[in-house]
Amino acid sequence: MILVTAATGNVGRELVPGLLRAGLPVRAGSRHPDPARWPDAEAIPLDLTDQDSVRAAAQGVTAVYLIVPETLEAADVQATLRTLRDAGVARVVLQSGFGVQGEGNLLGDAEAAVRASGLEWTILQPNWFMQNYNQMFRRGVRDRHEFAEPAGTHRTSFIDTRDIAAAAVTVLTGDGHAGRVYPLTGPAALDRHEVAAALSRALGHQVTYRPVDDDGFVDFLVSTGESDEEEARAIASIYPPIRADVTAPVTDDLPRLIGRAGYTIDDFARHYRADWQA
Repeated sequence: MILVTAATGNVGRELVPGLLRAGLPVRAGSRHPDPARWPDAEAIPLDLTDQDSVRAAAQGVTAVYLIVPETLEAADVQATLRTLRDAGVARVVLQSGFGVQGEGNLLGDAEAAVRASGLEWTILQPNWFMQNYNQMFRRGVRDRHEFAEPAGTHRTSFIDTRDIAAAAVTVLTGDGHAGRVYPLTGPAALDRHEVAAALSRALGHQVTYRPVDDDGFVDFLVSTGESDEEEARAIASIYPPIRADVTAPVTDDLPRLIGRAGYTIDDFARHYRADWQA
C-alpha cells in the first residue's frame, strides 16, 4: 500500500491515478478526502499536524509520497516521519523544491529530517509548476488576457505536474533510488514573455506578461480574485530565487526517470486551453 499525502493537490491528483494504472494499492490522504474521485483508491482524512491522523493513515503502508504544505512547521515534519517509522513504513519519497539548499526554510528542514529519519528515502526537487498559469493566474489570463509577476526577464525551467507525478511513480515502484536527490525541470528555461507567447498560441489571442514589483504582484492577485493580500504577499516572498536565476538551469533527471522528454510549455497550454476559456 502506498500513501499519497495532499492527494487532491497539484501533484497528488496526477499521482494517485498514475499509481492505480501501475496496479498498485493506493491510499489517498487529504484534509478533505473525495472518495468519488478515485473509486479504486482508499480516500482518507489526513492532517500532518495531527499525529493520530498520520498514524491511522500509515497502517499497512509500505511507502509514502510526502508533500509538505506551506502551513506546516518543521516540528510537524519530524513528528510525521517518526510516526511513519513507528507504524512500519519502510520508504518515503519527499517532494521538495528546486534549488533548495541547507536548512532554515521549511523544505530544507524537511529534507534534513527525511535524511535523518532512519527510513529509506528519495527526494524530488521539482521546479516551478506550469500549472501555476491555469490556477494562480487563471482569472487574469481569462478575463484580462494578461498575468503579472515580479520576475523581470529571468528564466525558469517550468515543469508540468503530470511529469512530476510520472517521476514519482518511477521512484515509488522501482529500485535504485534510495538516498538519491533528483532536481526536476522541464525541457527549456523560459522567461515569462515566452510563457505568454505560448498561451497566446494556444488561445488564439494575445496574452501579455506584465513585469511588476512585489506590490504590483499583490495588487494583481487581489484584484483578479485569486488570493487575499496575506496569501499574495506570501507568494511574492518566494520570487527572490527566480530573480537570482536559481530556477534557470535545465537538468536531465526527468527524462532519465520517465523515459521521455517532459511536456513543453506549448504542450501544457494546449492541454489546459479550456481553463482560460471558462
